[in-house]
Amino acid sequence: MTKEDISQKLIELFSGTDRAFKLVEIAKILGFRSDSDDYFLMKEVLEMLCEQEIVEKAKRRTYKLATDNFSGIIGKIEIYDGQGTVASDNPQMPSVVVKRDALHTALNGDIVEVRLLASVKKKKPRAEVVRIVERSDAPIVGKIDYDGYFYFLVPSDKNHHIDFLIPQKKLNGARHGDKVSAVFTVWEDPSKSPKAEVTKILGTADDPRVEYDSILDEFQLPTKFSKEVLREASQFKPPTNRKPAGRLDMRKETVITIDPEDAKDFDDALSLKILDNGNYMLGVHIADVSHYVKENSAIDIEARTRATSIYLVDRVIPMLPEELSNNICSLNPDLPRLTFSVFAELTSECEVVNYTIEETIIKNSRRFNYDEIQDIIDTGKGDLSDLILSLHNLTHAMRAKRFREGGIQFDTVEYKFKLDENYFPTEVKIKKTTEATALVEECMLLANQIVAGHVSKIQKSFKLRKELPYLYRIHEEPDQKLLKTALKFVSTFGPKISKKTVTSKDLNELLLQAEDMPEKNIIHQVIIRSMPKAIYSDRNFGHYGLGFAEYSHFTSPIRRYPDLYIHRLLKEYLKGKPDSKRLDFLAKLSKDVANQSSGRERLALDAERASNKVALSIIADHHLGEEFTGLIVGVTSFGLFVQLDEIYVEGLLHIKDMQDDYYVFDETNYRIIGKRRHKIYKLGGSVRVRIAKVNIARRQVDLAYVSD
Repeated sequence: MTKEDISQKLIELFSGTDRAFKLVEIAKILGFRSDSDDYFLMKEVLEMLCEQEIVEKAKRRTYKLATDNFSGIIGKIEIYDGQGTVASDNPQMPSVVVKRDALHTALNGDIVEVRLLASVKKKKPRAEVVRIVERSDAPIVGKIDYDGYFYFLVPSDKNHHIDFLIPQKKLNGARHGDKVSAVFTVWEDPSKSPKAEVTKILGTADDPRVEYDSILDEFQLPTKFSKEVLREASQFKPPTNRKPAGRLDMRKETVITIDPEDAKDFDDALSLKILDNGNYMLGVHIADVSHYVKENSAIDIEARTRATSIYLVDRVIPMLPEELSNNICSLNPDLPRLTFSVFAELTSECEVVNYTIEETIIKNSRRFNYDEIQDIIDTGKGDLSDLILSLHNLTHAMRAKRFREGGIQFDTVEYKFKLDENYFPTEVKIKKTTEATALVEECMLLANQIVAGHVSKIQKSFKLRKELPYLYRIHEEPDQKLLKTALKFVSTFGPKISKKTVTSKDLNELLLQAEDMPEKNIIHQVIIRSMPKAIYSDRNFGHYGLGFAEYSHFTSPIRRYPDLYIHRLLKEYLKGKPDSKRLDFLAKLSKDVANQSSGRERLALDAERASNKVALSIIADHHLGEEFTGLIVGVTSFGLFVQLDEIYVEGLLHIKDMQDDYYVFDETNYRIIGKRRHKIYKLGGSVRVRIAKVNIARRQVDLAYVSD
C-alpha cells in the first residue's frame, strides 16, 4: 500500500466520529500486522497527518480527526488558474485547496461541499468537491470562438478555468469574435464542457472600448443612478456665504486641498497654525456628506449598496451622484463648503495633547496638486510655501514616529494610464509614495485614529456594558507560521529576523534593510501576502499594519460609505446617548455595513485589476515580438510570471518553452532549477524574454524565453 492509500483510509476511518482510536485498533481495522511494512508506514503517515494538523494525538497515544468539520466543509469556492480555494470556519484550517482534477463540475463562485483529502507530499490541506450546493448566478464575460463545429465562450477571467459550449440556439445573434456576456445553464459531466447561453453582445473582442466596457458586465457594476436618486440629488443647494447655526466658521482661515492633478472631487482639506506655546494646531477638514445624505434616503441606500467608488482605467463608477460628489460636497476653491473637522494640538515631538471634533464651514483658499507640493518641498519656494513647509516638517516627524512605534512602511503598486481618443493606453506609470503624498496620508491617518479613539471615550461616558455601535478598519495580526515561511524566503535576499515572535517593529526594520535592494518590491509583496487583508468590522481588533490600537475610516465620505456612516454615528453620539432600541438597531446596521463594505471593496479591487490587465494587454500587443528584461514576480510548476521592465506588462513564460534545460519546480523556495546546468530562476530574479503572443480578450500575455 502507498502512503496516499493509507492516509486516505485513515481520513475515512476518523471522519464522522468524535472518538479517538488506539494505534492497535487502527492497525486491526486496516488489517495491518504489527510486524508488517504497512504498519510502520501507517505510523509514519499518522505522524505526518499530525504535523499537518489534520489528525491530532489525544491522551494515551490515541488519534482522532482534528475537527469533525473536515468531513463536509460547505463554502464558496474561488477558482484561479484552475485551482480552487474554499473558506472554512475552522481556525486551524481557514481554507482548503481544491486542485483542478478534484473540482469536478464546480465553477467559480459556486457554493460547494468538499471532503478533505490527505496528502503525503504537501503540507497545505487538500479537498475535493463532492456536491454543488448552489450555483453562482454571476455573468460570464468572454469571447465567442468557432472551431468549425461548435461555438465556445472563452472567458476573459482566469477565475473560469474552462471554456463553455454555446449551443447554436443559445447564441442569440452572437458570432465568432464577439465579446459577450453569458449565463451558465448546465454541467453534469466533468469530462464534457459546461454549457452557457449568451445574454448580451458587448461588441467586437479586442476593441479597447469593448474590452473596457466588458468589465462592467463581468463584475455587475452599476452604470447609472435611478431617477429617484437623481431627483433627490437635484434638490440639494450648495451652502451660501451665511454662516449656518452651530458651525465653527473657518472661512477666513487659510485652508488648502492637495490632490492628484486630474481629481474631480475634493473631500479633504488641511489647515495649520503654530500656537503661542509652540505647539501645532492641525486641522483636517472633511466634506460633510452626512449633512445632505440622510439615513435610509434613496441616495443613502444606493451609496450603502455601492459602498465605494471604483476607479477603472477609462472611467470612475462613483458612489454618489455627480451633483454631490463633484459639486455640492466637493471642497472646490473659493466656495463655502460644509465640513466635519478634526483639530489636533501636537507638540514638537508629535504627541497629541488635545483635540476637538466639530462641524465647520470652510472656504478652500488654494487647490494644490501633488506635483506642486513636491516642488515647494524640493525648492522651498512657491505659493503658501511657509504653510506647505511647516506641514511637511510636521508630517515627516509624524511619519517617523509612527514607524518607530510599530507602523509598517509597506509600498504597494498602483498603475496610472494615459489614454488617447481611441482609448488606447499611450503611457503607463507606477504611482509611488512621495513626500507630497506622505504629507496628506499622515494627516488623514491621524484624523482617522483620533476619531476611532474618541468613540471609546464616548462609550465610557455613556456607561454602557456593551460596545458602542461603530465601524472599525481592522488589520489582524498575521499567523506567525505563515509569516515565518515568508521571512525564510526573504532571508535568501539578505534581510533576516531571528526571533520566535515577529512584531510589526521587526518587520519595519527588515523593510528598511531592503529599501535600496533591487528585490524591494518582491520582498514587500511576499510579506503582504503572508498577512490577512484589512477589512471593516463592527468590533475592534486593532490595525497591525499601522500599529494603531483603534482605527477607523473618516476622511473620504464622498467615495467610501464607511466614512459617511461614521460621520453620521459621531454626530448622533455627540448629541447624547441614544435609547436602547436605537442602539440595538445601530449595532445590527454596523455589522451589515461592515460586511457589505468589505465585500464591495474586494469586488472593486478585482474590477480595477481586470481593467488594468486590459490596458496592459493592449500595450503588450503593441510591442508584440519585442524583447525585454523582466522581473520574476511569480513562480509556479508550469512557468514564471514576469513583469517587463519599462512597460510593466506581466506575462507567463511557460517552463515547457525553456528548451535550454529541464527545469524542476522548488515550491518551498519560489524557484525553478535546471537539472543539467543547475541554472536557477527565482522570485525577484530577472530573465530575458520576448512577447510571443497576446490575447487581449483573455487579458493574457505569453512570453518566449531568450537564452542568456
